[in-house]
Amino acid sequence: MNLLKRLPITFLGELHQVKLINFSVEREEVEPFVPWKLKIRDFKGRAMISMVNVDLKHMHPDFLPESLHFNYRHIGFRLLIEDKQWNKGLNKGIFFMRSFTDNGLIAQGGQLMTDYNLEKAEIICTNQLLALKKDDQYLTYALDENTPRQTDECLKQTIGSIDRAYSLLDGQIRMTKILREKWPIDWVNCYHFKTNFFETARLEGAFQVNETIYYQWTPPQPIR
Repeated sequence: MNLLKRLPITFLGELHQVKLINFSVEREEVEPFVPWKLKIRDFKGRAMISMVNVDLKHMHPDFLPESLHFNYRHIGFRLLIEDKQWNKGLNKGIFFMRSFTDNGLIAQGGQLMTDYNLEKAEIICTNQLLALKKDDQYLTYALDENTPRQTDECLKQTIGSIDRAYSLLDGQIRMTKILREKWPIDWVNCYHFKTNFFETARLEGAFQVNETIYYQWTPPQPIR
């Protein structure tokens, strides 16, 4: 199974209707799910999860023509980690704790070929609402166009700087870079947020991207 994950494949595609719902949790709640070689980034004694909800379109390996593309909705619990030791003192990385799609074939392919920890789930989604359900676990949010009452420029800078994902395969830490020309995240008001995926979840802020983003997901490289 891990042989497919080692294939040096670059994926190209488009990101549409990007939403980033950021919430903190107590570190003890997520520590059991993080490979011991990765260090959880500290946010005033808590851990930060930046959940991405995105409509992926025209996805295809770079060695195939765009006409042979696939589309799917991707929702991922991205845990921010401490990786400044590999990036000249800058923290820029996440670890995909869990990811979800409502497409069963994509979920199977993702499990075989990627480190997203991709699962099939029930998803109801519009541009401003999400209902995610996996067995007896759920997450819901609702957004509007009002300006949030409070904004945190440090949070925006932190989330905006994320451009790489880490994983562990056969004891080896691997890093995947996310290449994109721009990443214009803007504040959006999240007036409803509720989940039982995490008992200690606390909403910290939400962002959206109001344009199509063209990007590359590069092959994982081992960290020495």
